[in-house]
Amino acid sequence: MAMTGRQDRQGVYDRSSGRLGRALAVLRERGPMEPFRLVRQHGLRESARFVGRNVRHMIADRLARRWDRAHGVDTAGSIQLAMLDVVGPNRDKGNECVCTSPKSFGFIMKNLPRDLSDATFIDIGSGKSRTLLLASHYPFKAIVGVEFARELVAIARRNIAAYRSPSQMCRTLFVVEGDAAAYAFPDTPLVVYFYNPFSKDVFDTVLDNLVASLRETPRRCFVVYGSSSHQAIDWARPAIRASGMFEELAVPRMPGFFDAVRRIDYAVFRFDPASRSA
Repeated sequence: MAMTGRQDRQGVYDRSSGRLGRALAVLRERGPMEPFRLVRQHGLRESARFVGRNVRHMIADRLARRWDRAHGVDTAGSIQLAMLDVVGPNRDKGNECVCTSPKSFGFIMKNLPRDLSDATFIDIGSGKSRTLLLASHYPFKAIVGVEFARELVAIARRNIAAYRSPSQMCRTLFVVEGDAAAYAFPDTPLVVYFYNPFSKDVFDTVLDNLVASLRETPRRCFVVYGSSSHQAIDWARPAIRASGMFEELAVPRMPGFFDAVRRIDYAVFRFDPASRSA
């Protein structure tokens, strides 16, 4: 499979870097009239959208790398799975690893209760650990990442060891190396976070496992599903509703933050056994 991009400093394949360089290379190869040919082929409106998407991606990538430098970690990039060592049978059903932006995550967290001290935060498909590090600024009991790419697990563990911030409220962070479809949820109250990590059939399996765990050991649980591509929210939201376990909460629309490659569509669901038994 042809790939465009470059390896990042940890040796994993990153498609987010070098967009401007690749554009200049195309101009050198095809000549200065190439942009005009593309505009004639695709139309002015679609061409403007294409340029806008790439400019926004470059801005978000630059801000992500600035955040990494400020914290001494490596979480940025659009990491492709094809060249990684993956645990389990679901490599082809996973999506590229893209980190959640700090502003997007903070906006989502405003829709959850302030008292989270008894809850375990679980990021399903945790990649390089950006979301885990962001979650550590909230008073969770523990923070867990579930990741099936061994290289990303290694990077995440180095990030967790290196990351220090005076505003951290939880320092119990760790990453489980394994397929999310086989993950056993802990028996604590939960906040389960998905940022479009994989295809619908894998998600259905993970959701079934979560529902079974909540039925066996009823406890408070929030599910957050976010997606900025693949229209995944269009099938994830109905699947969570159809489980019959969760109540969907009314949440405000996500703004278009500069540190996010795209605006995130998201939904928040709650299971509270106390309210069900009342």
